[in-house]
Amino acid sequence: MKIEQIHWADVNQIPGTESALQHAQLVLCTGGIDVVGKDIVFPTLRNLYPDADIVTLSTAGEIAGTHVYDQSIIINALQFEKTNIRSVSLELSDFQNSFDCGLSLADKLRGPALCHILVISDGTLANGDELVKGINQHTDKNVIVTGGLAADAGRFTGTLVGLNHTARAGLVVAIGFYGKDLIIKHGSRGGWDEFGPVREVTKSESNKLYSLDHIPALDLYKKFLGEKASELPASALLFPLCLKLESGEVLVRTILSIDENEGSMTFAGDVPQGSQVQFMMANFDRLIDGAYVAASESKDTYSPQWVFLVSCVGRKLVLAHRTEEEIETVVETLGKQAIYSGFYSNGEISPLLGSTRCSLHNQTMTITTYAER
Repeated sequence: MKIEQIHWADVNQIPGTESALQHAQLVLCTGGIDVVGKDIVFPTLRNLYPDADIVTLSTAGEIAGTHVYDQSIIINALQFEKTNIRSVSLELSDFQNSFDCGLSLADKLRGPALCHILVISDGTLANGDELVKGINQHTDKNVIVTGGLAADAGRFTGTLVGLNHTARAGLVVAIGFYGKDLIIKHGSRGGWDEFGPVREVTKSESNKLYSLDHIPALDLYKKFLGEKASELPASALLFPLCLKLESGEVLVRTILSIDENEGSMTFAGDVPQGSQVQFMMANFDRLIDGAYVAASESKDTYSPQWVFLVSCVGRKLVLAHRTEEEIETVVETLGKQAIYSGFYSNGEISPLLGSTRCSLHNQTMTITTYAER
């Protein structure tokens, strides 16, 4: 497995870069919402990597090494020796819902040697929870599914994803990895503190929340936010919801948008009616410790060669100038021999610990490590 990482700090002044991996099978390009969709990006990448599937996506921050950048381009080219790649993309608008889109993605990638699916989805139009449920339903349990939802620097107005063309809104990309020599490990942890009473979701539809304990959810959020209520929906990232399901699963949900007229809040994943929720708030040290635990979960006897990090835009907002500390913690835990990349997202996709069934997470650091035997 060979990896090449390139950083374009200014997309308007792309250097005359030459690639050492012209036969790379996969290129993953993360970029700021204002730059990744520019017409110059994809043609330049295609010239560099003529044989590769080129995946582009917008972010709330690009990760390379131990650094986090904004409104830049990070390119990761991968050339596998024993692993085959197949990439597919679908338009969300072609399906009745995100669940059906997930079903179709999984069907298109089925194969006897499939060992891993990396999902890169639009981060505002998709219901990430329904998307991963669809993927789970038509994917063998031994296939590890990870990935994330694209972001737009915390604006929550529209994200971009592309496969072998300029990135655009409304697309979901899934990359299948095939072979017996690819070692995939994963980890996902949060680090937020729960506070206040446990409340019941008394009215919701899919990922749209109307009331908690028969009180309009938007009114409750505004009460907790105080003067920051005027900054909604971005300021709600400071107070995510801890979702406690009847199955015993505990997930975190973060807000994507609000509707003042109907008093609703739309989240990246479902908030089932009748479920129990609790407000959460940031604890700086626990957020960074959560990154350490996620890295520890993804550690293996094989040293990783490529480490893909998907962390939530809410963590970046809270950590602010300490954001790079969570990346540094991961590197210290997994070792400096690997190439590190990733992005800050509107949602993270990873199995829960001890499971191979993927779930949508919010406000977590999610890690996938790759190595070839």
